Parts: sequence; structure tokens; C-alpha cells
Amino acid sequence: MSDNNKCPLCNRELAEPMVRHHLIPPSKGGKDTPTVVMHKICQAKVHAVFTETELKNYYHTVDRIREHEDIIKFIKWVSKKELEFFDTTIKKK
Repeated sequence: MSDNNKCPLCNRELAEPMVRHHLIPPSKGGKDTPTVVMHKICQAKVHAVFTETELKNYYHTVDRIREHEDIIKFIKWVSKKELEFFDTTIKKK
């Protein structure tokens, strides 16, 4: 399986629900900037941990997002879930 079929955040196989994540938020000038496809739960966690300003100023690559302690813990937790799992209790920051 190629890496194109894996979520760039959790590195698990992609499955619905999926979303296209803007590496720089559209509200912060990222409307026409690169996006990555990831699990909806992974994108929800990114937005629960970081403000849009933080995403624009520093966390605008998957590698930088994956450095954060809360994301490291999340990846360890979500890796044990079914691919289609989505937790509706994750709240946006």
C-alpha cells in the first residue's frame, strides 16, 4: 500500500470519514495553499489542540503538528481505534 492511502497524521489507512485539511487555515490566508487528506477525527484533534493562528505561524506542516505532546498522545490512542471511528466529543479550540 502506498503512503497516499495513509493518513499523514496517524499513519493509519485512510477510511471514511475523511476531510481535506488546509495546512494554513483559509481564514489566515491559506485558501489556495496545500491541503492533505486525513481522517476527520485527526483533523478535529488538530483543530482542538491548535488555534488557527498557531497553525499559520508554526504548525503548518504535518511534521510540526506531529511534534506536539498532545498530538503524540492522540496518535497513540487513535491507533487502537477502528479506521472509521469518529469521536464527536472533540471540541475545536
